[in-house]
This record gives sequence, C-alpha cells and structure tokens, in this order.
Amino acid sequence: MQDDAGFYSPLQYQPHWLWLGLILVVIVVVWYAWIFLPVRKERPVPKSPVRHSTRVTDLQALRDTCLTAINATVVDADAGRLPEREAHQRLSFLVREFAGTVTGLPVTSMTLEDLHRHDLKEVAAGVAGIYPNEFAPLPLQSVTQSAETARQVVLAWN
Repeated sequence: MQDDAGFYSPLQYQPHWLWLGLILVVIVVVWYAWIFLPVRKERPVPKSPVRHSTRVTDLQALRDTCLTAINATVVDADAGRLPEREAHQRLSFLVREFAGTVTGLPVTSMTLEDLHRHDLKEVAAGVAGIYPNEFAPLPLQSVTQSAETARQVVLAWN
C-alpha cells in the first residue's frame, strides 16, 4: 500500500552527466597542476670572476668621483667632523664601492679571501692596508696615509 501513498522511486541520471562531471574534475586537476608545477628548469649561472656585461663604460668619470669622495673624507677627518675610525671605514668602503661598480661584483660585502678568489688582488691589498686602522683601538696610521692607499688602488685600476 505504500506505493499508493504517492512515493516515487528516485529518477535515474543519464550516463552523460556522470562523464561530464568526471571531465570537469580532470580539467580542474590539470589546471592546478599547470599552475603549481614548474614548467622550466633553472639554468646554471656561469661562474665568472668579472661580469663583462655590467662593466662601466666611463671609468675616468667613476675614478674622478671616487677620488673626490676620498679627498672629502680626508678634509672632514682633518676638520674633526668625522672621527678617525669612521674615516678609515669610509675610505675602505669607497675603494670597495669603486671596484664593485666597475666589476659588477658585490665587493662591499666580500672578505679579503673573497677578493683574492675573484682576482681583485689590488683591491685586497688596499683594503688590507686600511683594515688595521678600522678595527684597532688606536689607528696605526693617519687618515691621510689610508687615503693615499685608497687613491693608489683607484688610480691603478685599468
């Protein structure tokens, strides 16, 4: 008698709805895979001591700018506007910045060993001459002597 009460059995879905649903799920999975999986492999970067594409074309202008900054540092230190330790640190930074701009290497953050490894021996020698004055309790040489060392590095650059 239950059939007479008005209950109907569930209707059966057509098979094409099942296949359409599966195709949509596959499309979504493929789309996520395409978005999140890398398509290209990373190429190894060649290790070159000097990046020739980033070299400065006007070396003389850069050299003049650096020499002007070195002279200004000496003037500020002699006038007492800049403590000796900071003057030595600035001179070292100026030499490193000059070499970094010319070569395209991160010279300002390199150790002396890194400078030698990248074949920047003149810069390493100049920075090594200024190092003791930057970190010693009392400078071993005057700011003028360190400035002369910095000038020699900048002027000797080819």
